[in-house]
Amino acid sequence: MKNLLFLLFSCTTDVGIIAVDKQQNDSAITDTYQETEIETGNEQETDLQTEEPSGTVGLIEWELEQIACLPCMGVTQEITVEFKADFHGKLNESHPTWIPEQGQCVQNLNYLTLSRDSIDAGNSLNIQGNFSGFQAYKSTGNIYSTFITESQYERDTNYKVTTQEGDALSFNSIRGFDYIEPVELRYIDPSYAFAAPIYRTGSTFWWGPSGTNETFNITLAVYSQDGSQILGYVSCSGGDSGMMTIPGQYLSSFPVWSLVAVHMTRFSNQKVLFEKLNGYVDVHLYWSVVGTGHIE
Repeated sequence: MKNLLFLLFSCTTDVGIIAVDKQQNDSAITDTYQETEIETGNEQETDLQTEEPSGTVGLIEWELEQIACLPCMGVTQEITVEFKADFHGKLNESHPTWIPEQGQCVQNLNYLTLSRDSIDAGNSLNIQGNFSGFQAYKSTGNIYSTFITESQYERDTNYKVTTQEGDALSFNSIRGFDYIEPVELRYIDPSYAFAAPIYRTGSTFWWGPSGTNETFNITLAVYSQDGSQILGYVSCSGGDSGMMTIPGQYLSSFPVWSLVAVHMTRFSNQKVLFEKLNGYVDVHLYWSVVGTGHIE
């Protein structure tokens, strides 16, 4: 019998996780960072207390990624969980994400970022859930980041992020899925991988449990039959309904037996208040799994 990927987690049976390869688009806005200190003078504090909270003052990204067939993707680690945070001067727009809006399909993945002046919030941040916590440490450009284990990730939990000065904000984590279909997506052995058929006339995918308020995205990265050349992308987003069909109009141009990396991602976009900077932090949470298939 062909080997399938059955994931056993300490707290749940979620089928995990992988984010799409982040290739920077030529039109992307380049990040620029300047180290500045958070002002603590009385005048600054008084102004913030009298103004209504507004604008974007930070970005938190938390990605939990898992790959079914490691040799197929040229990696050695099955599960990766990365937390990143960046506080900055006030902006009048929200941080973009590569995930299309619900109801949209695109064939170009745009990884745009906003230029901002990043703020020094101390040497580390403390991130605390109900039962466990971890720290993210400052690196170049005042970006705070860390990798944690999957067992440290508490699903559907209110997390509190606290600076060394005691300033805090909170957001809610998300969870993964118990199953994805077609089941062939989960084959872990290279000799069995890429067996899932993805039809040029349109192809349907399933997952569960479903029914959250989050966005669900399926992105197909299509390669030549020998895997040496990328032929294109298709990325579609919708509600978390448990089923999505990629229309044939986006698949019909790819040659039969093209190899496909299938990225299935639950995405949460939250905006939370950070009183210290009198504005809002964008929180982008990704929970993804990558499987394999072929164009048929």
